[in-house]
Amino acid sequence: MRVNPEYLLTFSTVAEVGSVSKAAEHLNLSQPAVSGQLRALTELIGEPLYTRHARGITLTEAGLELLPHAQALARTMRQVGELAHVKRHRVKSHVRLGVSWTLSPRAVTLADHFREGHPSLSVHAAHTPELIARVARGELDAALTVDASQGLPDGLEARRFASEDLRLITPAQHPLAGEGYVAPRLLAGETLLLPMPESSVRRRAARLLEHAGVTPERPLELGSFLAVKDALVRGIGVAILPRSLVAAEVDCGLLASVGLETVEVTLGYHAISAPLPLLPGAVRTVLDRLTR
Repeated sequence: MRVNPEYLLTFSTVAEVGSVSKAAEHLNLSQPAVSGQLRALTELIGEPLYTRHARGITLTEAGLELLPHAQALARTMRQVGELAHVKRHRVKSHVRLGVSWTLSPRAVTLADHFREGHPSLSVHAAHTPELIARVARGELDAALTVDASQGLPDGLEARRFASEDLRLITPAQHPLAGEGYVAPRLLAGETLLLPMPESSVRRRAARLLEHAGVTPERPLELGSFLAVKDALVRGIGVAILPRSLVAAEVDCGLLASVGLETVEVTLGYHAISAPLPLLPGAVRTVLDRLTR
């Protein structure tokens, strides 16, 4: 049975904007035309793909199962259009790279390497789940994420390009600063500086402490890595972070990096994208730079 690809592209747009009428505007089609394509696709699948309500539509189980395939097609068609534009008009290739907040230092290195524009590179920072969703929708060409190798949407894959251990980061004059490794139980009485709840680093640190049976008595919610770093430099508390986030401060002696004697310390860094053979050459060039 042959499925008209236009039906899938329309379905992907409707699911993205959450409304048949808004999708019609976006696609420059009439609302009856969009409804007709959705009806034809529903007949091919054999089950309802969505239900209507006052605020738009909600995907059914069948619609949710179909969505990643429709998004993969939409992503491919968008990439083909961009490639045609680059070749036809002889413009520089442009790569939209998503980066987890944790991996911001690596993004700086990449942006510096490609600042001459071969290809040009723009960096978009967000939390890992949002980055994966944006790659699936075709809004980003690839994303650098933390601990994101499982449960990816169909059509995307994860390639591990690096790993890093979580460390205890302390002010330089802290009593634990001179230790090589410390047991997590020593953190129970410390002021523990916490970044945003959505952070993969924070969630992994919480699992580490839970495994060690440690409940911090004085957690301090700060909402961002920048605030955590500032509080560390001021001597307000300690934090569990990858060293790369505070490398400059550690190297110049403002902060200290101490190992943790426990499991669950290693973060996996993954590049999320379509399979390599399907990627435009410019995206492969940027991702290849990660492994050098």
